[in-house]
Amino acid sequence: MYKSARSPSVWGYFARVWRLNWILEMTWRCLLALLTYLIIAVHSDPNAEGRKWTYTGPDGELYWDKNFPYCGGVHQSPIDIRSDVVQYDASLQPVELLYYDVSGASMLSLKNNGHSVELSLPSSMCIGGLPYRYSAAQLHLHWGSTMQPWGSEHTINGKRFAAELHIVHFNSDKYADLTTAADKADGLAVLGVFIKVGQFSPAFNRILKHLSSVKFRDQVIQVLPFDIRDLLPEKLNEYYRYDGSLTTPPCYPSVLWTIFRQPVEISSEQLNMLVSKLYCNNFQETVPVMMVDNFRHTKDVNRRRVSASFREGMLLSIIVAALLGVALIIALTCFVIRQKRRKAAEHKMKEVVYKPAARREGDTSKV
Repeated sequence: MYKSARSPSVWGYFARVWRLNWILEMTWRCLLALLTYLIIAVHSDPNAEGRKWTYTGPDGELYWDKNFPYCGGVHQSPIDIRSDVVQYDASLQPVELLYYDVSGASMLSLKNNGHSVELSLPSSMCIGGLPYRYSAAQLHLHWGSTMQPWGSEHTINGKRFAAELHIVHFNSDKYADLTTAADKADGLAVLGVFIKVGQFSPAFNRILKHLSSVKFRDQVIQVLPFDIRDLLPEKLNEYYRYDGSLTTPPCYPSVLWTIFRQPVEISSEQLNMLVSKLYCNNFQETVPVMMVDNFRHTKDVNRRRVSASFREGMLLSIIVAALLGVALIIALTCFVIRQKRRKAAEHKMKEVVYKPAARREGDTSKV
């Protein structure tokens, strides 16, 4: 007796599709990694790290990859964090800051490094809740100019903020210092904070009030330590996370990025100090070059996972759903009222009885 073959189940079909998608994604990632390796292998130059770079001109970011091959890689930063690629990750816990209050520590060094203003941080500061212990090394800022008063590196759905703060940490469980960790895949973790114009910030003023003392490249002064936590937003539980790179040469793809959703504020006067007080060259040079627009433009995500510790657009979705619900109730109410009126009209029509006038026999007086 012939027995018909059993047709495959729906779940089996979806399982095969999922496996195929997984294989394709892994293949794509391997190809990207191989491409990056080949680019670096062909163009790598051991002396590249000491070479000059700027944000504009012949040594600007459009040409970084000539001397710094990693800058032409596929896992570069910054990125535009778009709602359509962000995935909610329930496992992401609030960022744990340990020993960020360094007000009792020794003096901190504030330096003009020719590309930004940089504040040294004690390695006792660290981030908890990650696979390794990441100790602080320094923080720095990126900003725009008076003509273009927005200079954040990361963007949200294409929106750029006035400035951006980066607090750089290195993997102190595996590496001795920032320099050693910088080119390792698990070497760095950076906290990114968006800055917008608003109220005066006493915390940022602890840095900005000293800018006149580090106007030129390589100038350094000692400043009083303070609670670095005051530079960060209140909500440490709302952030984006992805794997990326340094945003300046040599652009090593070694950074675990944490970008806080909530911006912090500085006053317009404080922002003006950033865009007008500093120079990229030293004081002996005859033509001073203003330190402005020191931000790198966004790079492709290239199939990287961009996670969020919160549900993107949840409040907006609730508002839209509520408005749609109200509109639906109104529409249903109008429909019911119209139906009742129509039935009432039909019922009234049925009660009307038409009686034709009866003519009396022999009555011709009205003819």
